[in-house]
Amino acid sequence: MKRRWITLIVISLVFFLFAGLVVQAERGDVVKNGGFEEEFPYGVATHWGSFQNGGLADSNFHDDDWDPVVYEGEHSQLIEISTLAYGGSEKDRYAGIYQVVDVVPEARYEFMLYGMIRSTEGTESDSEYGYRVEVGFDYDGGTDWQTVTNWTEMPWPEYPRLEPGAWKNYYATVYPTSSKLTIFIRAWKKFATSRQEGLVNIDTVSLTGEIPSGEPAPTKVPTAEEEPDNMPVTGLGLAVPVIGMLCGALLIAARSLRVTG
Repeated sequence: MKRRWITLIVISLVFFLFAGLVVQAERGDVVKNGGFEEEFPYGVATHWGSFQNGGLADSNFHDDDWDPVVYEGEHSQLIEISTLAYGGSEKDRYAGIYQVVDVVPEARYEFMLYGMIRSTEGTESDSEYGYRVEVGFDYDGGTDWQTVTNWTEMPWPEYPRLEPGAWKNYYATVYPTSSKLTIFIRAWKKFATSRQEGLVNIDTVSLTGEIPSGEPAPTKVPTAEEEPDNMPVTGLGLAVPVIGMLCGALLIAARSLRVTG
């Protein structure tokens, strides 16, 4: 009888271990419309907000469906900062987009985006690196871009306005500290130029990690070309050896029960 109880306890422990591994958090992309394939109310893609600091520069947002400036799908988000209508302007003009996403605090997330910079000057040397793209995060889910202090500048090249070049990407690991995280992406015109224009196309933005409980499952995760370890973690990989352990325990239990019976 004692051996039978020990066998049942072993089986129970293995079962609960197996169940705990299988019911792992679901992973996927928590960004909504990161491919910019939905509608563009007032030029800004659905699920995204916009910001700019005005001045003597026109900041505009557009749905761009010109094939050379679309990385994936049929659309990208275009951010424009133009002084074409001005004989002078102020330095440090900004325009950008943002999105607040639901995340799991302290979980690991992989952030990725693709972008391209174009200008009337045509190259970063001609503009003296005058047009840049920056990424920042608000770890409390705030929507004020001016409170962000962790901006990262992209070391991307600059192409002629009507001669797009190769897409560039940016990758970062993010560990949220609350249940909300805000992604900010902005174009930066550094200098007080006159009658010039900078264009930034953004596409395929993703933040891949644990899906908060209660959130709908994502429809897309990065492809193998975008992220080498792109398979969602469901726990089944870890569960395979546990299944073997469970089968072994069942065999031992059956033999024990046969012997004691």
